[in-house]
Amino acid sequence: MRFIAALGLTAALGAGTLVAQGPAPAPATGAITGLMHAIHATASVDTTLAFYTQVFGVMGQVQAFTNPNVPILTNSPGVTLRLSMLRLPSEQPRGMGFELTEFSNVERHPAQPQVWDPGAPHMKFLVRDIGPIMAAIKSINAPIVTRSKAPVKIQTAMGPASAIVVRDPDGYLVEVRQVAPPAGAPDGNLIGSMPGETVADIAKSQKFWHDVMGLEATGDQKFVNDKAMLDLLGLPDSAEYRVVGGLIPGSKVRMEFIEIKGAGPGKPFSLRVPDPGASGFAINVADIEKLLPRLKTLGVPVLSRDGALVEWDARTRNVFVKDPDGLNLELVGTLAAPAAAPPAAK
Repeated sequence: MRFIAALGLTAALGAGTLVAQGPAPAPATGAITGLMHAIHATASVDTTLAFYTQVFGVMGQVQAFTNPNVPILTNSPGVTLRLSMLRLPSEQPRGMGFELTEFSNVERHPAQPQVWDPGAPHMKFLVRDIGPIMAAIKSINAPIVTRSKAPVKIQTAMGPASAIVVRDPDGYLVEVRQVAPPAGAPDGNLIGSMPGETVADIAKSQKFWHDVMGLEATGDQKFVNDKAMLDLLGLPDSAEYRVVGGLIPGSKVRMEFIEIKGAGPGKPFSLRVPDPGASGFAINVADIEKLLPRLKTLGVPVLSRDGALVEWDARTRNVFVKDPDGLNLELVGTLAAPAAAPPAAK
């Protein structure tokens, strides 16, 4: 959800990003021109915020968000919204926004994905020391996805790491990875973050994310079955996976896409915006008035009321759509400035 007040407001799940002197923002070659924030719908924003505060030390405030366009944007008549905007370390100058939302006065259908379900969202947290994280996870009895129920030693593009996958109170998949802090890493235990998504077919997914949205994802297209990674992800030894990833255009945030086979029948994970467990991104796009008709022509599902752009304010239009695997995307665009009136005749 677009939070105006705050903005103004490789191995399995990825190699990890962050920190001060990182790569330049990815150029905008498609529809996306920048990342606003990640979105995560909760059953109780207070409960989920407490999880991220207890486990990672991330602080936030819960407040009502009363913009009358919320019911139109989410196609949920009468809905009310409370949210908390967290700031996660990343190579973004101000970190990456992580918006926890709680919708009320609407029927909600919570769901939790398996790691291998197409559309399953996940977030990687990079830390200096996984010890206190594990203590916090055990103290609140957070569900552990990793088969061995303990941190797994893995090799990553950042060097050796110790990692575990758990669920937050809404079943959202969270990987915690202890890595050697790179130069310029922020102070504190939490030093980085990176979102990801499980997809049914990487090639098909990239027809949308690359060809339309402009995200340049790279990686080895071969399926692999590293046993440590399978343990980490809670997958059987018969499973295989492949990963690609790249910077979200106009940002320094890396997003990763993982395709998994041999773990059982994947059930598409696709929720409405208010449903606890639903996740996605708010992203800035160019020419939103032209983009939405194009997306409709391509068969992209539109979630907002009447499948139309929402007039958020005088110059801003936004709309919720889904990516090919069911991830919710709030597209936000600014209308072109009106042409100047010709000078009056003398």
